[in-house]
Amino acid sequence: MKTLTCCFTGHRPQKFHFGVDEQHRDCVRLKRVLEAQIKAMIDQGITTFYSGMALGTDMWCAQIVQAFQENMPERDIRLIAVVPFEGQADRWSHDFRARYCSILAKATEVVTLNARYNMACMQQRNRHMVDRASHVIAVYSGAPGGARYTVEYARGKNRTLVIIDPGSGSATIQPPV
Repeated sequence: MKTLTCCFTGHRPQKFHFGVDEQHRDCVRLKRVLEAQIKAMIDQGITTFYSGMALGTDMWCAQIVQAFQENMPERDIRLIAVVPFEGQADRWSHDFRARYCSILAKATEVVTLNARYNMACMQQRNRHMVDRASHVIAVYSGAPGGARYTVEYARGKNRTLVIIDPGSGSATIQPPV
């Protein structure tokens, strides 16, 4: 495990009350909270970030990291895109695919874990990221799904967690036990 690394997990747009409306005030607020938490990680010396490149939280965090890369070149910030399978974005809308491809094109590194989709590939991606991260930023409401699995896995691996409640935007830091 690297000491200066962070990965992201969080809900997909359909689990947010604002859906894919990124102009909604609650989405804008959530992105500001994510930006502040990522900046706090950078200020602590974290330089490598892992994104699973899913719609919603993963892609927002990847774009925030890339903005910090551009604005803080002296920090040598790295974005590792961890793609669970080739063709992850094939069924997404044109706009989301374009955003996805743009992020991948600018990523420091792209790691593709599987040639094809399989039932375990998303959890495999999440474990891959947590296994390499000392910190996890999670947009997590407590609802079942991939974010819950990843938060529980990170707790089991004794990672520092920053849990952001998507409803209130409040962030809670849970240090390793």
